[in-house]
Amino acid sequence: MTPSRTQPAPGAPVRSPGAADSLEDGATDAPPIVLIGLGNDIACDDGVGIYTAHLLESEYRHRDDVEVVALPWAGFALLDVLRGRRCAVVVDSLLTGRYPPGTIVRLDIDDLSGSVRLNSFHDISYPMVLDLGRSLGWEMPDDVSIFGIEIDVADEFGEILTPAVAEAAATVVREVKRSIDAMGTSIDERVVEL
Repeated sequence: MTPSRTQPAPGAPVRSPGAADSLEDGATDAPPIVLIGLGNDIACDDGVGIYTAHLLESEYRHRDDVEVVALPWAGFALLDVLRGRRCAVVVDSLLTGRYPPGTIVRLDIDDLSGSVRLNSFHDISYPMVLDLGRSLGWEMPDDVSIFGIEIDVADEFGEILTPAVAEAAATVVREVKRSIDAMGTSIDERVVEL
């Protein structure tokens, strides 16, 4: 088993835990915890999930029980990443206009409004990913924490986050680290807001 790492962007070789590590009985040897950052790292604040994944990678690169994955999309891409996991954390940008930029909102599977990627019209939604995986007989995580970070600038090219959004990413990393370190794989259920 390789140590945790952040997966590269599209076009680069990507290890698919659900497919590459499949065992004969249909199980996987993927680490039980996966930390997923979603985003577009060349669209300013919309890259906050990818940025958060890189910060988490720095914290967990030496742990075999944690894998960090950066994805520019959700939908079907999440299917293999979530397969065989006990616990998952997902970070995505929010574009609701209801909160000041940098606000962290704990999303729930029944209300993903504002999530840029988990509720997309261009791919299957996050709830459909879980249902599809389970209907295929795959083990899918029951313990999933979804953090949405309200963003400010998403319609411009750039690789730098606005200060409030960058600070929110650091706050999410501290919360995830505190939860994993203190409680094993149990993630705190509170809503985090700046």
